[in-house]
Amino acid sequence: MVEAAGFEGFEITWEADVFSGAPQSSSAAAFETVGINYRARKPA
Repeated sequence: MVEAAGFEGFEITWEADVFSGAPQSSSAAAFETVGINYRARKPA
């Protein structure tokens, strides 16, 4: 999908359970939801 948008060098730079301790944390855990930061570049 990322390549279809024209991006190169996609990488996940950070991943964490950002919903830990939230009221709906069990719902987020059931769907394996996490927060991520990513980096990619679009060729000129």
